[in-house]
Amino acid sequence: MCTRMSQVLQVIRKLCSGNYLSSGNISDGASSGTIAHDCHTDQKMGHSTSGKKKSTEAVCRKLEQYLEPFLEEGIIEYMDCPDYIDPEYNYERPLSVFWEVTYACNQDCPHCTSKARTFDPRELTQEEIDEAIDQLIELEVGLISITGGEPLLKKDTVLQIAQRTSEHGIELELLTNGMFITPEAAEVIYCAGIRDAQVSLDCAQPDVHDRQRGFEGAWKETVEGIHNLRKAGIHVMASAVMNSETLEYFDETKRFLQTIADTFKIEAVKPAGQELNNMLSPDLYYKLLELRNMREGQLSEFIFFKERCSIGTTPVITPTGDVYPCIFTKYEELRLGNVRKTSLGDIYEYSDTLSELLECTVDKIKSCRDCWNRYYCGGGCRGCAFEHYKTIYSPDPYQCEARKKFARKLLRHGHPLTKKALRELVMLAKN
Repeated sequence: MCTRMSQVLQVIRKLCSGNYLSSGNISDGASSGTIAHDCHTDQKMGHSTSGKKKSTEAVCRKLEQYLEPFLEEGIIEYMDCPDYIDPEYNYERPLSVFWEVTYACNQDCPHCTSKARTFDPRELTQEEIDEAIDQLIELEVGLISITGGEPLLKKDTVLQIAQRTSEHGIELELLTNGMFITPEAAEVIYCAGIRDAQVSLDCAQPDVHDRQRGFEGAWKETVEGIHNLRKAGIHVMASAVMNSETLEYFDETKRFLQTIADTFKIEAVKPAGQELNNMLSPDLYYKLLELRNMREGQLSEFIFFKERCSIGTTPVITPTGDVYPCIFTKYEELRLGNVRKTSLGDIYEYSDTLSELLECTVDKIKSCRDCWNRYYCGGGCRGCAFEHYKTIYSPDPYQCEARKKFARKLLRHGHPLTKKALRELVMLAKN
């Protein structure tokens, strides 16, 4: 890779205003984030950015042409930088928001973070939704992920949010099971301003997916929905959740998702809904880490400094207006407020609970602060820690040992650049 581009990618991966790049899933596609995640070599960069496998030089030229206007305006600059730079944070507003528009759903997934499956009479009214939209526009939120339940069971609400916020330059993402996406529905969604969709597809095997979703025939309708979205011009990320049953189909599912969607991600199940009995054990989580970081026969992970998860920077608004610090921390003890009573802006300015969550780094967790692996692990998920220990000041019980074991393997057998970056994190932790 050309030297200047290597410097830019270092800045991209090391600096972040209030959030961290996700290491909790594997994704694939041609987006810039994926390119940065996947590329450790010139060859991989060329393959990641071109289905026709154009030369790395051609890819670099195109990327530099894209960056040129930003350079001219002084928005970015090429610079020499150390491998790790202290992140710069801006916690005055959320970076993105998950908005659950309804609890209702036509499926019954054990891993769902939505507790109910039916409409709640207390769900926000159209007028209250408009007021919440005003708050998000005023805060200049970068991204709204519209979810549920199944959001398209309240299609009018989805369109209401999309049409108003897209006019103000807010990016939109629709999280759906895809079963209501007819060709006509896909066109309507596109015209409302939605250009990205995340569609859940847990397994390449139809019967396994249907069993996970509690709906016979779900797989077929979901695949058709993905096709209809892409045909309408909507970028589709296929999303699979791995639990103790679906993990054995990892390779098959990965190959299938690559063929049907623009991008994909595969992530571990979280302790939500009914999945406490179907979580990945530390050994299975370690196996997942190996599977999703194996590239062309070699372990290769995008390593970056991580001292906390993204809790607080990506809050969720529930159908009844409650605000929680993230989609996996919907506990009454962590509730930040309700948009019916307190604006999102006031929550970010005055909430003591939110301030504490945003300041909770791995160095403040007693059992983590002296760990050699803490800046690679970041303490894991605060939601997982709270579910297990009822406090945010504990390690993630599902990731901790698996991450240590995997880090040791990366240090021995990982790609040279992966090993180099991880060694630097270990040295930083020891110092």
